[in-house]
Order: sequence, then C-alpha cells, then structure tokens
Amino acid sequence: MEVTYICQAASDLRPNDDFVLAAERFVIVLDGATEPAGVDSGCVHDVPWLVAHLGANLATVLAQKPAVPLTDALRQGIVATMCDHEGKCDLRNPDSPSSTVAILRCTADAVDYLVLGDSAVVVEHGDAGLTVAHDARTGHLSDYTREGVSRLRNNDEGFWVASNRPDAADKALVGSIPRAAVTRAGLVTDGITRLVERYGRTWLDLLEGMEKYGPRQLVADVRAEELAAPDAYRGKLHDDVTAVFCRF
Repeated sequence: MEVTYICQAASDLRPNDDFVLAAERFVIVLDGATEPAGVDSGCVHDVPWLVAHLGANLATVLAQKPAVPLTDALRQGIVATMCDHEGKCDLRNPDSPSSTVAILRCTADAVDYLVLGDSAVVVEHGDAGLTVAHDARTGHLSDYTREGVSRLRNNDEGFWVASNRPDAADKALVGSIPRAAVTRAGLVTDGITRLVERYGRTWLDLLEGMEKYGPRQLVADVRAEELAAPDAYRGKLHDDVTAVFCRF
C-alpha cells in the first residue's frame, strides 16, 4: 500500500487538531473537536494532546495485534488514552476533549475500515465499485446550541466520537473488502468532505483528484470554494484538513 497525505491547520495562528499516522499496513486519521470558549472540559490537556495520544495508542494496538478487529482496537485505544490522563482530569465530563476516527488497514486477504464521527473512508474496488463509510450524524442534530451539542455527544440521539466512553467503539461504521478487489482508497476529515457535502463534488472526484494531482489539490479546491462563499454556511469558514490517498 502506497500512501500520500496532507494534514494542515485551518490557520497558521492556531494548532492543528487533525492528526494522521501511516504505517506499512494501516492509516489512522483523527480530527479533534475544539470546544467553544468558556466550556469547561474538565481536562487539563488540549485537543492536540488528545489526538497525539489516541493516535499513538491506536497505532500500538494495530502494530502489536495485526488481526485485532478494528472496533476492539479503537476500544483499547480509548481506554489507553483515558489512562494517559493519569487521574488529572474529570473523565466523567461530557465535554471532555474528543476526536473523530478513521482507520484503513490492509491485510493479506482484506482491506478493513472503521469510521467514528464525521470523517470518511472511500474505497474503490471491483469494476469501479465504490464503498463510502461516512458518519454524517453531526449533520442531522436536533439542537446545535452549545448545550445541545454537549447533550447529544456520545448519545444514540446524536453522534458518537472517541473521548471518555470506550463503548463508543461499538457505534463506529466498519467493513471489510477482499484485498484483491481494491484498487485505491482515501481517508478525509470533514474539512475535506465539504467538497462533497457543500460544493457538488462526488466521492469519486476526490479519489480522482488525489491520484492525478495529489492530496494537496483537494486543500486548494476546498479553500477556493470557502472563499467564494464565505457566509453561505453555518460554522467556521476554514477547518483543519487531512486528505490521505492510498494506492494498492
């Protein structure tokens, strides 16, 4: 599996809450959630700390246990990250730092994927078949106020992310495709999925663009679209962006 990627902050003035780690047989992509000003997370650590520790813990599990089911790997990664807090933080707080998770793993027989939160994995296989794992539950919440999002986080009425609930792993989207059928794949955070959700691209367009021009081109495309219509959508103008292209 050949892997190319870009991981870039929304601005040079703030940290990057996205995280990517690529190894010989797996790729991990995380997108940490930055809480609004004034929210007490109960945690002394920031979001970059969370994604760095969760990413490292997930990589350890996947490297040491090559056949572990991805939901089990995520559960173990969350537990290990909770232990990394060393009792300094209130892990009962529903606003504890959190992250989306996207994993792609290539074995001798299969390509496995997992998505938790609003990132996406796209896998092309067979005769131009396309499997898209995109957890879009955050786009259909009943309440987008600060209090509402807090109440709906890690709740079946809302959305699930990796934070202080190991059972969130059971809510992830998972699947497996025969290895021989897979030709290429991509993993993207929601800073890139905007191209599909807002700007009329298709998931196949993302794969085609990354293969032809490299992942960096998707960043240029989404920034151009955002600047062309800066007031058209709820939320921040720019987001951190991660785009990963895998060729098999």
